[in-house]
Parts: sequence; C-alpha cells; structure tokens
Amino acid sequence: MKAFKLLILSFLLTLAGQVGYSQGDNMGTVRFFVNVDNGYFEIEINDTMLLRRYKDTLPAGNYKAKVWSPGYVLNRIEFTVVAGQTTEKHVNMVKNNNYMEYENDYKAYRMQFHKQFTAPLSLTLASAITSGVFMVNAYNSKKRVTADVELYHLSSVTSEIGDIKLRINDNNRKYNRQRTAFYINTGFTCLFLGGTIWSYMNFNKNYTEPDYSKDSPFKDKFSLNLTPYGCSLVLKL
Repeated sequence: MKAFKLLILSFLLTLAGQVGYSQGDNMGTVRFFVNVDNGYFEIEINDTMLLRRYKDTLPAGNYKAKVWSPGYVLNRIEFTVVAGQTTEKHVNMVKNNNYMEYENDYKAYRMQFHKQFTAPLSLTLASAITSGVFMVNAYNSKKRVTADVELYHLSSVTSEIGDIKLRINDNNRKYNRQRTAFYINTGFTCLFLGGTIWSYMNFNKNYTEPDYSKDSPFKDKFSLNLTPYGCSLVLKL
C-alpha cells in the first residue's frame, strides 16, 4: 500500500513537471519602452492583466493592450509574443490637453506664490539679519567704549590718556551710528513683516492651487498574473 502511494505521488510530480515544462516552453518575453517623463505607467492587457513594469513573461500569441500614465492620453496598442524570444514594444504617449493646461496653471500659481510670498519673506529675513548685524556691531562698540573709559580712569600716562580719549570718541560715534541704523532697520523689518503677512493673506484669498486627478482608469480592474509555474487572479481593492 505504501509503495502504491509513492508510485502515485511520483506520477503526479512527473505530470506536474511536464505540464510546467510545456507551459514554460510556450512562453515569451515582452519589453515595453513607454515614452513618458514621469517614469510611471500601467498596461492593461486583453482587459484582464494589469502590468506596472516594463518587462514580463507571457504565453505566446497576439495581444491588445491599453497604456496609461498620469497626464497622458490612453494609448491602445497591439503586439505579438513569440515563444522563447523577447519582443520589444515602443509606445509613444501624448500628453493630455487637460494636464498641459494644469501644468501651465500650476506654473502661474507658483510664480504668484514666489512673487507674493517668497520674495517679500526673503526681503523681511534679509532686513532682520541686517538689523542683527547692526545690533551686534553696536554692542561691540559699546563694550570697547566701556573698556576704554575704565582704562582712562586707571591710566596715569598723559600721552596714553589722549589716545584713549580719541578711541572713546571714535567708538562712541560708531556706536551711535550703529544703534541708529539698528532702530531704523528694525522699523523697516516690521514694515516688511506686515507687508509679507498681508501679501500672503491676499494670495490665499485670490489664488487656489490647481488640482489634477491622477487616478488610474484601471484601478477597479482584476489583475491576472501568468508565470511558467501557473497563474493567479488578484483583485485590486
């Protein structure tokens, strides 16, 4: 009885191997060259199989397919798979008019965004940085004045006292100029900040980011995957 079971098992394995070999012997390779600039495409073959790669193995025969890529017109093609050979199929895609209009609208939208927000914000940041530079320079000048005043009271050399007085006067003038520049530039920074906020609010009020649907026309389709070892039917949910 045990020997009989082993004999049946050996027969089934041999039969499966022969079926797999005969099926694999009738398979060919197809390679798609799809001319799109986004690097993504989907191919529906004979309304049953959905591919998202440029190369696959299929049973020999004639096929009809639909090629789609976001922003491109659906292209219907035909090709033939020859057993044991690689078939190359070049597919030229044409951009959708609606997508080209979307691209133009999006470029205009981004231009207005840079004009009404990025540029004012950059000017505000530059003004704020300049104010910071004036503040640091004024602080350093004040420190030098303070240090020279202390040195002035401690020095007993007449020639040295004269030099110290000159440095104090010079650094004090620098400090006053830098402090005045800091206050003036800070005022401009506040004005620029207010203008940036107003410009951004005005931009959001008058402009809406363009939208374009990139949903695949095959999103509700079944996907039938064929290999030399069998097939599987997959439902894309």
